[in-house]
Amino acid sequence: MFEIDHDGQAFEMFESMRVYIERNGRPFNYLSSVRSLNNKRRDALQKEEVNRNEEVAAQESNEASEA
Repeated sequence: MFEIDHDGQAFEMFESMRVYIERNGRPFNYLSSVRSLNNKRRDALQKEEVNRNEEVAAQESNEASEA
């Protein structure tokens, strides 16, 4: 049985399920390569980090202008 603790991030949940399913090797059925999936995951995490940094910067800017 596969159980996962998650914080609501769908991308991370699907990646965790993929890793679990492919734990004994990835079947070849015309799916994207592992390298391609890892690149997409890295890109998604980088975008999430940039978005978060922008949110924090905006919040700090708002707090500074209110002071």
